[in-house]
Amino acid sequence: MQAAGYPLRASVVALGLGLAAGFAVAQAPAPPQAGLSLAFTLGPAWNSNPLELPGRRKGDGYFGLETNATYRWVLWEGGALALSGIGYSEQFFRESSAGLNRLGTSMTFSQRWQGTIFTLGIGARTATNQALTRHDSASQDVTLGISRSFTLMPDVSLTLSSGASRRFFQDGSEDQVRARAGATLARKWGQWTFSLGAGFSYTLEDKTPILPRINDRAISASVSASYEWAKDRDISAKLSYSRTYSSLPLDRFKVFSFAPQIAATFRF
Repeated sequence: MQAAGYPLRASVVALGLGLAAGFAVAQAPAPPQAGLSLAFTLGPAWNSNPLELPGRRKGDGYFGLETNATYRWVLWEGGALALSGIGYSEQFFRESSAGLNRLGTSMTFSQRWQGTIFTLGIGARTATNQALTRHDSASQDVTLGISRSFTLMPDVSLTLSSGASRRFFQDGSEDQVRARAGATLARKWGQWTFSLGAGFSYTLEDKTPILPRINDRAISASVSASYEWAKDRDISAKLSYSRTYSSLPLDRFKVFSFAPQIAATFRF
């Protein structure tokens, strides 16, 4: 789940490079804060294709809950190291086979340089089915990322991000090379923040020596609004759409989701 939202199964992003280069002013992100932070996000949601299958499907509602604990050390000017643990659950009302429970850990090093943030991370995650009766999957990731924010005008910002990763599945069934790029345009209006996002992701799957390599491409778009009623306390709603194109026809699907959320972050 990205920061304060449920994670879509397609990566977000990428528009506006030319726009930013033309007239935007680079905005240096704030230095990372040291210490412990706890984040909680919960809320009901609806997914048009919970089993991620091709063709028209009957949608289903679910309840999502995520908890995240992160401890961050500031190593030097612009540099930080963060250790995180995350728990996530999706409980579907009708399609229980689509639900999951996931635990994950990660270690991320970040360096801010001339307004740009570079990241290097390693992580591991494991998941069970909705009823906690069967192990679903386990994998490890190595990731590289880069992001930069630009001030287009007062209270309007554009954030561009991109990244690449290698995912290793513990059962040896497949490995993946993943890449993503994205852009988020945000407008702050008092205590309200309105955002538009767009993205593209690419996944190259190595299944077995017998099967051909499968290429998946996904596009996504989202619109969200959040209201900060106190420091580090906000209520948000997000509307998102994603579509996956695959070299394997059976893997082609599209997803529409709506996820009103309540999120809170506590820093110590």
